[in-house]
Amino acid sequence: MSHHFESLFGIKPGMIQTVCIIMPFNIPRAGRLLGVSTMIEGRIFACGQGDGFTLIRSGMSAGFVGDCALYLEETPCQKVLFLGTCGLIHRQLDLDIGSLVTPVTIHAFESFSAIVTNTLTIQAPLHVDSIFPRELKIPCVNAVSFASLHEEEKHLALFDKIRAVAIEMECHAFFLACRNINRTAGALLVISDILQEKTFSSALAPDDKKKLADGINRACGYLKSIISQ
Repeated sequence: MSHHFESLFGIKPGMIQTVCIIMPFNIPRAGRLLGVSTMIEGRIFACGQGDGFTLIRSGMSAGFVGDCALYLEETPCQKVLFLGTCGLIHRQLDLDIGSLVTPVTIHAFESFSAIVTNTLTIQAPLHVDSIFPRELKIPCVNAVSFASLHEEEKHLALFDKIRAVAIEMECHAFFLACRNINRTAGALLVISDILQEKTFSSALAPDDKKKLADGINRACGYLKSIISQ
């Protein structure tokens, strides 16, 4: 495995620290806020070293994130944290652009083929425990991992049926993979859009840009506090 690992990740397995943060794409300023100045590129993934953790850019989608976590099985990593963004399915009184949430119930609709052929079936959700301290007051939400940005607004009735609050692409696979390799896992998501109102393809107003930036600042601060525990 070590030969494949170094090729894919750009570093040897033994260089992975006991805490890893998986980030599916370059969230603006997150690396700098976490104290990671350089990312080493592998053939698929990229790694950077911080104070007490390794930051890994996995690439978007359930497959990339899930594989990234599975490859950590034969490394020193014992705790895996996920930093990503999500959409808010409906506006909530206590949630907005820049709010932080952690998924604790996750429905998976990861088959693009089933989505576009309208053959989705509702499976039992994955339940996970939040690892974030209660004093941080991060809302625990019902989330849906959905494989298509193009199709998400067509499935609002489905999301309402399962009472989903947040939509993203990777968390179900992330937690399943971490459970498969017996690693502690937690996910922190920054709300970056609201379906039908402030869509992922729309330019954010200056006020919302500030809220999103503030949310990323808080997320990185919370992750550093978890790493130091």
